[in-house]
Amino acid sequence: MKTRGVKLLDPVIDMVQIDWLVVPKERCRSSEDEGELISNHFRTPHEPWGPSRAFVQPVSVRRGRNRVLFLQQSGLE
Repeated sequence: MKTRGVKLLDPVIDMVQIDWLVVPKERCRSSEDEGELISNHFRTPHEPWGPSRAFVQPVSVRRGRNRVLFLQQSGLE
């Protein structure tokens, strides 16, 4: 099973992407574990800036029965 990757939402324009990470629930039992995984694997969120209006949104966390999914959207406005 693939546990990490990047998905381009529109490969033609190539302006927005989603970085994702899936970990077993045992590896992420508390909010401290979540924070550690986020700081190790994802970028710091920021508002659109610069001439290209690049942005990075905060990481969203979705919990399932056996796994935890982390998602972060970034791109150009």
